[in-house]
Amino acid sequence: MKRWSILSLVLATLLAFMPVAVLAQQASPGAATTQTGSTGLAASTCLSTVGTASAAITLTIPAAGGSNSVYIDHLILALYSTAAVTTTTTPLAFTTTNISGTPQFFVATGAGGGGNLAAAGGQVIAAGANGPLAIPLKALVGASPTVVAPTANAGYFATMPACWHLAP
Repeated sequence: MKRWSILSLVLATLLAFMPVAVLAQQASPGAATTQTGSTGLAASTCLSTVGTASAAITLTIPAAGGSNSVYIDHLILALYSTAAVTTTTTPLAFTTTNISGTPQFFVATGAGGGGNLAAAGGQVIAAGANGPLAIPLKALVGASPTVVAPTANAGYFATMPACWHLAP
């Protein structure tokens, strides 16, 4: 009997702290679990584009339709070198269309610029597009947002994975 009392007390103590951990991920009871704090919705769809050396690539996210917009929650824009790349002080840019403000994401090709493409096997990730975004990028209403990799080069290729959700 004493054993069951102690076990019940331990179980009750553990359960007392459980709702705090569960509610910490929700804006309110019954709300969707959030990945980002600004819209309250988690990314529900992902797409990735991987290029090859000398080939320019574009990541096109399907339009939301109606009066909805695409909200990009997770974005990684990276370049990987396959051979030595002549470095420059001018950064390369990933460009966008149909996204509010038409943001650009820059990568430096030389050492110290967030990576190094000067030798084969080098990698650089664009500033501001290195994983989960603190504030999702909102596409224009009903539009299909795109991200375009820097001009093709024989010495590097791009990868562009993105995750998003749809909302008004």
